[in-house]
Amino acid sequence: MYSHQPVLLQPVLDLLQPQANQNFIDATLGGGGYTRALVDRIKPKGKVLAIDMDQAALDNFGQQDNVITVPGNFAQLQSIVSNQGFTEIAGIVADLGLSSFQIDQSGRGISFQKDEPLDMRFDQSSAGDDAKFLLNNATEQELSKIFREFGEEHHANKLARAIVRKRVEKLFQTTLDLNTIIQDSLPKPLKHRWQDTARRIFQALRIAVNHELENLESFLPQALDLLSPGGRLVVVSFHSLEDRIVKQFFVQASRGCVCPIDFPQCICGKNAQGKILTKKPITASGEEQVNNLRSKSAKLRALLKV
Repeated sequence: MYSHQPVLLQPVLDLLQPQANQNFIDATLGGGGYTRALVDRIKPKGKVLAIDMDQAALDNFGQQDNVITVPGNFAQLQSIVSNQGFTEIAGIVADLGLSSFQIDQSGRGISFQKDEPLDMRFDQSSAGDDAKFLLNNATEQELSKIFREFGEEHHANKLARAIVRKRVEKLFQTTLDLNTIIQDSLPKPLKHRWQDTARRIFQALRIAVNHELENLESFLPQALDLLSPGGRLVVVSFHSLEDRIVKQFFVQASRGCVCPIDFPQCICGKNAQGKILTKKPITASGEEQVNNLRSKSAKLRALLKV
């Protein structure tokens, strides 16, 4: 049994505005913090459909009244909702961050600070490639692209080249193997800051292994479509790549007519699907950042379906 301190819980609840007997979706159950808080506010007849691709999260949460737990990827949200016959959805929340369990206890090599097998998969039942497979089989160009695009790493080319050369001698198996090549490959003036680079490289590999950005891009339009009119979509992201995708989607969804301004009348027929509720992303208070270090990078955005 593990616990997880939900980030920005009160702002999330303030934006979702849960009321008795309403239905909500927690698209990323994780430690269950949002789901438990929602259940307290939607009793007696409201339901929360809680989804997670990590079976460990579902097992940890267990069974609870007013909650339907489902294993799955939020990229298949419409299919999951349809299979469950879940309707009249007042709000959807997605926390894109990692749970404390995944980082500290899962043994999947997600953190560079632990010596663990290089797996990084959220869904352990998946037949997809793990981080070890990527490091030992991807081309130098593919690795460089992963590090550059998903980790925004300046030394992507140099690190990719070093990894390809090293694996000829010894295949990568553990996080220590990867940490060692990162430290050895950086220019001497930067070696003392190798952990910053390691954090970016581990993030990049995790995103690639789990297809996180593609899944997010699939999830957002499905979520908006499933909401009842007046429903709210709330997303908490933890790095700029995710936040950019969420921001751009919200802007597009809130945009109406796109005809040139000199057109006498609208011919595109496009109506706004939503109204942005957060002009700027909401971030954690100073107090929350002290009490929960992982809240420091969190950004919350919300959209109202019109």
